[in-house]
Amino acid sequence: MTVKMAYSFLVNPIAGNGVAKQKWQKLQRYLNEQSIAYRVFYSDGPGGIENKLFQSTLDQAPVIVIGGDGTLHEALNGLLKNKALNRTRPIAYISAGSGNDFARSHQLSDYPIQAFKRINHQIEQNYVTLLDIGKCLDEQTSEISYFVNNLGIGIDATTVAFANQSKIKQWLNRYHLGGFSYFLAIFQSLQQQDAFDAEVVLQDQKESYCTNNAFLITVSNQPYFGGGIKILPDASSVDGLFDIVLVDRPKSLGRLIWLIGALLRGNHYRYSEVHHLKSARIGLRSEIKEYSHLDGEVIPARKNVLQLSTIKYPFYI
Repeated sequence: MTVKMAYSFLVNPIAGNGVAKQKWQKLQRYLNEQSIAYRVFYSDGPGGIENKLFQSTLDQAPVIVIGGDGTLHEALNGLLKNKALNRTRPIAYISAGSGNDFARSHQLSDYPIQAFKRINHQIEQNYVTLLDIGKCLDEQTSEISYFVNNLGIGIDATTVAFANQSKIKQWLNRYHLGGFSYFLAIFQSLQQQDAFDAEVVLQDQKESYCTNNAFLITVSNQPYFGGGIKILPDASSVDGLFDIVLVDRPKSLGRLIWLIGALLRGNHYRYSEVHHLKSARIGLRSEIKEYSHLDGEVIPARKNVLQLSTIKYPFYI
């Protein structure tokens, strides 16, 4: 069947250590065979997708992103920060990264042609799914950013930073095991991550939680981080709420290792060091400089004074 409409593909060819390029080549052959009109933009490096969408005056062709969670993060920020575009422009996504937590959460197909057929059907039916995304205001810089999966501070972000820098990750990506690099990076980050102060204010509930012993804070729209670790099992991307996990630093290495095991088993909520919270609007403050990340995109160590809120955004998924 020939599809009349054209598509705009945004491809990060190095995502997943080249997996995105391979998936795009397979899909491109299918598009050509089916005489489906399209155009493609290839990212030229970090920030390439975001800059393209931020500066673009796109026509009405559906936008389909091919890459990892970081590529989707860039596309979302580019669309939302471009004042010339419709800020509710639907976006579609074909996963091709190493972590693929968004795809895992929404059970998206790993096969590019099958994924495209599903997207195409939804576009033809004009059927969109409104998902929660996070809006993050940095009160120190007045900068606004958006995240589709999660925001993390502490060992969460330190682990992502080490994993992204790891040569082992590049090797694992070749065998489609890139998510395992996050597990390995945990042990490296354990040696460097100290406790830090944190205040989490649940603004819609007028409640707060304060600690001087924080080890990890993750604010999420869905269950997974780090390539499949189910850190917030009950999180939903359609309930209008963030799920937050705050973990205090355990008193001993043995206890810490036990908690990591509980996290991997998915029963970590039962332990006293683990605090699970829910809120639609959050104030988050930490005076000690820590790594943070948005959707796995690492932000250098800094103090954090953040205001977080959920908004809805339309996806073809």
